[in-house]
Amino acid sequence: MRQLKLGLLIGLLFAAPSVHAESDLVTLEEPIVVRSNETFDGAGKRFVSCNEPAFRLEGTGAVLENVVVEQCRQTDVAAIQVSGLGHQLIDVTVEASGTGIVVEDSYGVRLVRPVISGSNQHEGISLLNSEAALIKGAVIDRVRDGIYIENGSGHQLIRPSVADARYGVHLMFPTDVSINLPNLRRNGAGAMIMGTERVVIENGQIHDQVGATATGIMLFEAVETTLRANAIFGNRIGIYAEKSEWTTIHDNGVNGNDVGLRLKSANGMTMAGNDLTGNRYPVVSFESADNVIQGNDWGGQTLDLTRDGFSEIPFRADPYLFLLADSYEAFELLYGAPGLTVLERVLRSPDEVTLTDAGPIVSAFRIEWNGSFGAVALTGMMVLLWIFGRKRYDYV
Repeated sequence: MRQLKLGLLIGLLFAAPSVHAESDLVTLEEPIVVRSNETFDGAGKRFVSCNEPAFRLEGTGAVLENVVVEQCRQTDVAAIQVSGLGHQLIDVTVEASGTGIVVEDSYGVRLVRPVISGSNQHEGISLLNSEAALIKGAVIDRVRDGIYIENGSGHQLIRPSVADARYGVHLMFPTDVSINLPNLRRNGAGAMIMGTERVVIENGQIHDQVGATATGIMLFEAVETTLRANAIFGNRIGIYAEKSEWTTIHDNGVNGNDVGLRLKSANGMTMAGNDLTGNRYPVVSFESADNVIQGNDWGGQTLDLTRDGFSEIPFRADPYLFLLADSYEAFELLYGAPGLTVLERVLRSPDEVTLTDAGPIVSAFRIEWNGSFGAVALTGMMVLLWIFGRKRYDYV
């Protein structure tokens, strides 16, 4: 009996759930300030903050790591404020009512694996008037903008994952920003790039945006943007560019969107090696000139006479049919109708403002015969025997 009781006691000890002591929950009345060259490790504690930020990083080279912050409801202040040089935030988790992390007037700040969940009222990470920040492995959801960057330059975003926001990544006037391996989904727009210079977005998964805009990547007055090797699918519009110049779009898969590309006053672009098949409408282009378009797969009719992989039939994007179908969806039933073919000629846009791919990638399959003349003759005889030698029935 004693052995049985001992066994039950040992079993209860191993099966009992872990319980955090009251000391693990820290309610803050004022911010904890981490200054130059100091390290604050918050492992095992949960910090609750209401009317003030939970943490402030100041000076140079401060480190904040293993911190969990919970904000009270209806709080407008940021959970963590950062200013200064070379600070690091590592494995910081924020349940935010206000902005999760604000970095302002800083240089060389590193945010590594931040996790932020909000209430759709404020930004997840706000980066203001700062230089050379690195944001790596951020996971953000239910905020207004996932990562908001205003002014500054030289920022790197690596593997940001943002869902259920207005804009996954929102750039306002910074220069030289690199966004690599983004996963942006279920936002109003995956990325909003406005008034920027030399922004690069590459190797991303940008898909299934929602709402009236539902756009994968939006460019507005963006100069020298590069979009490379991204999978952009399941959106209303894959890529939207307006008043943007010298954009390079290459080796992207833009598939399964209502509109693959929508371009307005987008000049001096270079597009090559993109797969734009499977969209309801591959491209709509207005007033866009001086663009170099070559070697994209649009999914239209192709003919490769020289067998170099490029079609001798150019792809030409005229917006006439899209404008009709966008206002009256019933016009989609008339795709390919003779009347619309005539209308296409009447409403044909001037060549200098029409997006034309002079050599699209060949997408239609091709049958090649490698047999001899004898094989051709034998095949012909078999066809004739099948036609004239099959059993026929007379019906009354």
